[in-house]
Amino acid sequence: MWPQYNGVPMFCVAQINFADVGPLPGFPAAGVLQWFVGADSPSFGLTFGDKEGIDGFEVRWYTDTAARTVAPPSAPMPWHVVSQEPGVYTPFTPTEPRGVMFEIGRALPRLAEFDLDGEADLAPLVRELAKLSGERGDDPVDLLYNGWNFHILNVEGPFRDDFVFRSSLGGSAHVTQDDPRGYSNYPPIGDPAGHVLITIDEDVYQRGWGDHGIAHLFGDPAAVARGDLSSVRYYWDAT
Repeated sequence: MWPQYNGVPMFCVAQINFADVGPLPGFPAAGVLQWFVGADSPSFGLTFGDKEGIDGFEVRWYTDTAARTVAPPSAPMPWHVVSQEPGVYTPFTPTEPRGVMFEIGRALPRLAEFDLDGEADLAPLVRELAKLSGERGDDPVDLLYNGWNFHILNVEGPFRDDFVFRSSLGGSAHVTQDDPRGYSNYPPIGDPAGHVLITIDEDVYQRGWGDHGIAHLFGDPAAVARGDLSSVRYYWDAT
């Protein structure tokens, strides 16, 4: 049965068949993951307070990928049937189902995920890159932050062909403001449940998640492979 949230059919963000993904360390080798979010408000199911990250969305895990389909691929999803009614929202457009191809790659960590200043050989190089790239000022903290975030992690930066940026399975969290892990109901970075499961960025949509927003599912991929979805958390933010 199609999930609902507050009486409105939920929006299906993604369906991942891990048999099509290829070898991804720590992740399932097979099985299908579906990700739905609430469509009854422009928060797209993101909740706050004691329900933050654990309500307003749904994930489903299927191990039997050979099961009989209940509707043809061309059939409209329940969300599409009511999408033009008042009070029904979508996190992004276009909303038509689209296929994607997977490529195995490497992702650079975000500053919240490791101590860059503790990397004795790397930190001076990042500061020097920041200066060569036009950063003004001599504050070592600012040079480190700006060099890593705006020049190394920049999707148009010098490493754009060497590492994975934007939408991905696994990898590193790319939040536009503050990383939620370690706060409220989100497991801390380094905890198995703090892994990035899926990132949805603007390379796969034209407009969405607020203003140039990015959405994440966090969780323990090994637990997901066992069918245990209790660790999964949902988050999105925008500029």
